[in-house]
Amino acid sequence: MKVSILDDYFDRLRTLPCFTRLARHEVRIWNDHLEDDDALGERLADTEALVLIRDRTKIPASLLERLPRLELISQRSVFPHIDVGA
Repeated sequence: MKVSILDDYFDRLRTLPCFTRLARHEVRIWNDHLEDDDALGERLADTEALVLIRDRTKIPASLLERLPRLELISQRSVFPHIDVGA
């Protein structure tokens, strides 16, 4: 599975013991932050699982429409930054 992890700006996730559970998957960790839907759409085009560790990246319907392979979104907060209806 192609996994994208957004906004790990301290680059800490790969140092956690639980990160080894993703060893069978193709994981890309993004340390910068993008707000532009076009840029995010290009970056995440092949993503099948999206992991949001911060609530700063908005995931609107306009972005979700550009991610045809997306099967799963995982998040750690409850902030309404995902267009759940879409």
